[in-house]
Amino acid sequence: MKLTTILLCLAGVLSAQQTPVIQTETREVLVDAIVTAKNGAYIRDLSSKDFRVSQDGKEQTIKGFELESASAAAQPRSLILFFDETSMEARDQIQVRQAAASFIDAEAAPNHMMAVITFNGSLRVAQNFTNNAGRLKDALAQASFHGLAPSAADSDRSHDPSRTEEDRLVGHATGSSLATSMGVRNMLHALGDLGRSLDVLPGRKIVVVFTGTLVSSTDPKSELRDAVEAANKSGVAFYPVDVRPGFAQTDPGGAPVPAQRSPYMQRGGSPGGGPKGDADDLGSPVPDSGSYSQQLLFGLANGTGGFVVLNASDLLGELQKIAQEQEQYYALTYVAPESKEGTCHSIRVKVDRKATTVRSRTSYCTSKPMDLLAGTTAAKELDQRATAPETGDIGASIELPYFYTAPNVARVQVAMEIQADKLKFENRKGRQHAELNFLGIAAGADGEVRARFSDALKLDFDNPSQIENLKGKSLHYEKEFKIVPGQYTFTVAFTQGDASFGKVQMPLAIEPWTGEFGLSGLALSRETHPAADLGLSLGLEGRTPLVADGMQVIPSGSWQFTKSQPAYFYFEVYGAGAAGARAHLRILDRKSGEQKWDGGPLTLTSRSNSGKLATDSLAAGSYRLEITANDLKRTADFDLY
Repeated sequence: MKLTTILLCLAGVLSAQQTPVIQTETREVLVDAIVTAKNGAYIRDLSSKDFRVSQDGKEQTIKGFELESASAAAQPRSLILFFDETSMEARDQIQVRQAAASFIDAEAAPNHMMAVITFNGSLRVAQNFTNNAGRLKDALAQASFHGLAPSAADSDRSHDPSRTEEDRLVGHATGSSLATSMGVRNMLHALGDLGRSLDVLPGRKIVVVFTGTLVSSTDPKSELRDAVEAANKSGVAFYPVDVRPGFAQTDPGGAPVPAQRSPYMQRGGSPGGGPKGDADDLGSPVPDSGSYSQQLLFGLANGTGGFVVLNASDLLGELQKIAQEQEQYYALTYVAPESKEGTCHSIRVKVDRKATTVRSRTSYCTSKPMDLLAGTTAAKELDQRATAPETGDIGASIELPYFYTAPNVARVQVAMEIQADKLKFENRKGRQHAELNFLGIAAGADGEVRARFSDALKLDFDNPSQIENLKGKSLHYEKEFKIVPGQYTFTVAFTQGDASFGKVQMPLAIEPWTGEFGLSGLALSRETHPAADLGLSLGLEGRTPLVADGMQVIPSGSWQFTKSQPAYFYFEVYGAGAAGARAHLRILDRKSGEQKWDGGPLTLTSRSNSGKLATDSLAAGSYRLEITANDLKRTADFDLY
């Protein structure tokens, strides 16, 4: 997915305060484990005492245990058919379409949600999640399947036993296969983006990855690891399907068969995944093929708890085996040892029963919870404040710009300005301390909660004079959450102690983006910093930084601006046609709709763009900033003083 960030200057605003550090660490880890017997049958009679879970080689205490086969029928199941068009040859595409269509007919049901996604250099949602079999099959029929797959002759040459692995890779990286070589890394990037986007859905998610010949002139190990880590964070399991016929998969001159050979890794695609192997070796050794393609496929499957399908002659049967795994897993939880945020750790699950095979995710990365205060007294109070009609004694304003993380998944950037002089500080260990608790809820028109977060903000100052400087100013707070496009009412309630609280509510409208050209919402800004100040830190305390033209833009929670200082706004464009698209900028009178300033056309490039907007001719009043690109329009209201 191609993303271009745009940053432009508007007329200014009061400088905001630096965002305080937010303490929101979680240590509970959920591991989905599938256990099978030698014949491939699922084992359903295990208890928590039968399992052993270790992190970084140290055994952990299992705190939660459940067999999901009983409860899975009550909640929607999410399965994605992902077609890598860049790797599949024409000879294999008809069979893949037929098997996928038959699978859709067999599996479509009220609580069986499926989606169709194609990759031809960029991600495209051919059909979003639905249980309508007709729509899903129409998406299959309309998919281009025009990929950049190497020719059959190239594929056959790559399996010449007289050629070394290096010869095969170099051969594939020349001529018409060069685009395929680049496509492997892009495809892994796309799987990582897809994995990250699916964390908004409940339960275990399955992504069936249809591929052919995967070759690369450069080592895609980092892209593979990123895709696996993203999937593990979101509860996603990859099930790669090698659509090539058997003769194209077999490589007699490849890697030797490992001593402990699992029947579930043999051709035939029976459920399993075999030994996990070394994570730095693109997954476990391939039992009957040294093919580079299969090393990548086993890396995706083994790292996330899926398995590889190698039996292209019975794709429908293998797909049905994959579908069964949405109802056949054990959910194990443990509390991880304390570790630095952003670090990753290995996970291994064992079962104390002979002749069994266990598949599960192989890694865990520390992150921050969306519902930090869940189950606490503070959470109960916030729930009451959010539903009560009172707005509280602490004033605040809020803005909700949104940006897409994947087709039809948006990241909402919550930006708030809170009346700082209303906060109460107390002396704690020689420092002036204050603490705020937050609850954010996005509800649909039916009142059902579609997204929720809770958070805690801790403020510490060295002396009272710093608190005096807050008078008449605002405290800046940020948080982000993910949600699917739609019309919502967003409410944020916050408390300080037992008595002081505040509440803000506003509509949240997110336009859909299905993978073609896309345009984000608009973020107004009071403050920018050199992007170099971010250093190597990622996530920015749980938030995604807005960066364009080497500058980080801090989204403002206020729509009120003054003419005395500069201010900014920010937006993003996505998908096909993003580079080279034409945008038009205008400022309108918010009441009459009369145009007050015309910025003219702007050609967007693949690089960040910036520009200054003159506001000297604007009088104090209420305005609307409007940006139009490829017939898409986004607006942001502001008042100028």
